[in-house]
Amino acid sequence: MSTQIESLEWQSVLQTVVKTDLRTVLPQIGSAGVIAYTDGACLKNPGGPAGWSCLLWSATDAVKGIVRADAPCCEQYGHIPKSKTTTNNRAEIAAVLAVLSLAPPALPLTIYSDSEYTIKVASGIYQMKANPDLWEIYRTLSGYRKQAPKFEWVRGHAGQLHNERADELAGLGAWNNDRAAYERWQASDTPEAHNPAPARPRNQASQGQGAGVASAEEVQGMRQSVQRLKTYMDSIAVESGRISEPERKFINDMARRFQKNSFVPSDKQSNWIKGLIQKYKVV
Repeated sequence: MSTQIESLEWQSVLQTVVKTDLRTVLPQIGSAGVIAYTDGACLKNPGGPAGWSCLLWSATDAVKGIVRADAPCCEQYGHIPKSKTTTNNRAEIAAVLAVLSLAPPALPLTIYSDSEYTIKVASGIYQMKANPDLWEIYRTLSGYRKQAPKFEWVRGHAGQLHNERADELAGLGAWNNDRAAYERWQASDTPEAHNPAPARPRNQASQGQGAGVASAEEVQGMRQSVQRLKTYMDSIAVESGRISEPERKFINDMARRFQKNSFVPSDKQSNWIKGLIQKYKVV
């Protein structure tokens, strides 16, 4: 058990999940079990501070991994201090360990992750060569379960709403809940931020400035969509809880940025806008 004590990732998970009783947060959990989305982030891979996140729902509230908009959700995320051993992969494993620590062991569990490495090692497709300390904990926790967890791969940063939320929380965890620093990181070209450089209008590609993915018409369409989303969100009382605080902040920020005609959203920002339009059916 000494490896478990030494692991910063495991310490981070324990410090967070010990405060949470999943059945209290999700009292409707039944025999269908639990579904979860996980993610991990590392500010400098390897060696930077990192974060992990997991979102859990009752499986009765989901169809093929898509959860109904008003379903209760248990959101958890944590900070992993800077260390020579810190990596994206270790943060991804930590997120899975958090789910295994929270989900009742007698019930079915499906975990959605965009980490092929984590899924293939957890499923036995890859051998557990790296990160043996964390995989030892994984084996221990899995051994307590009535049936092995099921894993599903989801493409990261492709507009999947639950994956995008997990990505955001993992980033916040990496920045130790410093939202201003997190948002600056997301707006940067840092590879670890998973945030491509802002797309250029297509007419610039022919001038040797790189291939763009957003035309002026598409940007204008997104500008109008953001305004409709802001109008809708402003009409919903904050205390109702129907709109999450991060969603409100994001749309308010986008509305402010779109006031500049030169602003072009990144792929990640565009995907989040599209996801919110779909979620709240704003047309």
